[in-house]
Amino acid sequence: MRIGLLIIAAFWFLPVSSQTLQIMGSDQGFLPFYYGNNLDKGILVEVINEFTMETGIEAGFRPMARKRHAWALEEGLANAVFANPRWMPLPDRMHPVGPILTWRDRVFAQPGQQPDAFDDLRGSICLRRWFVYSDRLERRIGADLVRLDGYNAQQMLGMFLRKRCDYIVMNEIEFRFLARMVEVDSDRYSTELIDAEWPVYLGILKAETALIEAAEAFFATHRVDVEAMLPELPPPDRPISLQPFK
Repeated sequence: MRIGLLIIAAFWFLPVSSQTLQIMGSDQGFLPFYYGNNLDKGILVEVINEFTMETGIEAGFRPMARKRHAWALEEGLANAVFANPRWMPLPDRMHPVGPILTWRDRVFAQPGQQPDAFDDLRGSICLRRWFVYSDRLERRIGADLVRLDGYNAQQMLGMFLRKRCDYIVMNEIEFRFLARMVEVDSDRYSTELIDAEWPVYLGILKAETALIEAAEAFFATHRVDVEAMLPELPPPDRPISLQPFK
């Protein structure tokens, strides 16, 4: 009986470091936030590595198709995800920690075209197929803007760099990362127009109280320095297939 109580007590006081933060990531990659064949590179990967070093809690990314995120949480295959609360799987069962960083979809323009407002956009624009953009941008499409779709960010950016379109809307950090991979100066194309902006949180299942407490304490003082990380990020496992316009 006494031995049984000791075993129960050992499990009751099991340290938080024995638990694992299992973060789902899209298996298509999320440049440059997490990517690589095993989602072992990127800005958020570096942040989570620092979290592990400071807390002793094992953590890692699990490649997972977005449509399977809710299923993975329910089956216990994962317990966390980076997302905005609006798009978080199982939102009623998740606790958002953060915000960790801010996602911005910026309008980039060919050199010499610097629009001051969305009403100034005329010509052609490269966008991503099936993505939803802001109403103010959607109103311009068809009347003042010809839309050219790409299936992914690399295809979109390749079209833009070949000057097939006057504008492109992309996450600003992703644009800068991909441009650096092909030795293009992203500052030449940046504008002040932001199409969408939203905070990114680390969502953890509410049942994981110890992990939540550790993450809250870590991110209360930790700031994600994207500017410092971006130049040091390694290239993706898959080659960047962009051929800039010469």
